[in-house]
Amino acid sequence: MSSQGAVKASPRERLLKTATELFTTQGIRAVGIDRILKDSRVAKASLYNSYGSKDALVVAYLEHMHTADEEAWSKRTAPMDRPRDRILAFFDLVLASGSIPMGSPFIAAALEFPEPTTAGERAIRAAVDAHRQWVLDTITEQLRLMGLQDPDNIEEMALRLVVLLDGAVTAARMLDRVSSTMTARAMAEMTLRLVD
Repeated sequence: MSSQGAVKASPRERLLKTATELFTTQGIRAVGIDRILKDSRVAKASLYNSYGSKDALVVAYLEHMHTADEEAWSKRTAPMDRPRDRILAFFDLVLASGSIPMGSPFIAAALEFPEPTTAGERAIRAAVDAHRQWVLDTITEQLRLMGLQDPDNIEEMALRLVVLLDGAVTAARMLDRVSSTMTARAMAEMTLRLVD
C-alpha cells in the first residue's frame, strides 16, 4: 500500500476541526487563540492566512455547524411525506444528537455575544441569526404545506414552535435530554393539532 494513501488535513481544516471541538465543549470566549493553535498544531500565520481573525474562525465554525444541522434535518426528513412530521423532526434531532444538541452552538454564541460592538462580533451574531432564520423559515414553509394560510397565524405559530425548540435545545444541555425534549415535542404536537 502506498504511503501517500492518507491525505493530511490542511491547516485551515485542522483549525476548524479544533475550534469546533473546543468551542462546543468549552465556549467561544473561554478558548483563546493560543489554545486553538497548540491543539491544532498550526502556526499563528496560518490562522491569519486562513481566517484572518478569531472572530472569522468563530463565524466559520457557526457556518459549519449550521450546515451540519441543515444536512441532518434534510436527511431525516427526506422519507417523510407529512409536513407535520418534518416540523417534529427538529425535536427528534435534539433527542437523537450526541453531546451537542442540534442548535445549541447558536444559543451558546448568542449568550456569549448579547450586545455585539465590533464588526467581528456583529458577524458572529449574523451567523447565529442566519441559523435561527433558517429554522423559522423551514417551519413556516411546513406550516404552509399543512394548509395554514393566514400570514399572521403562520408567523405566530412558527414563532411558538421555535420558542419550544429553543427550550428543548437549552434543556437538553442543562437537564435530562429525553424528558425535557419529549415534553417540548408533546407541546409542539399540541400546537400543531390546531392546524390539523
